[in-house]
Amino acid sequence: MPSRGNPNVPNKQRRIASRRKAQKANAIKKIVKNPRGTARSSVLYPTSGPAAPVSSKKARKLESAAKHARQRQIERAMAAEGEVRMTGGSYVLQ
Repeated sequence: MPSRGNPNVPNKQRRIASRRKAQKANAIKKIVKNPRGTARSSVLYPTSGPAAPVSSKKARKLESAAKHARQRQIERAMAAEGEVRMTGGSYVLQ
């Protein structure tokens, strides 16, 4: 007799078939996953993907990048206006 991994659970083909049936039934009934983080959804946030919340480490990196971008924008604006900025002990005309 051929060996069977665990006779008490459905095999892979049965699992796939039953899942496909459930998905088809849900599609007909228009049951879909709501976007996370909206008032319509009481579901937890996903751990990955675009709807996942930003980790605190990533949030710090994004905030730092935004600060640097803002600083560069201010420096470019000052250079365009020809304002003087003091660096160290000397004056630099931009």
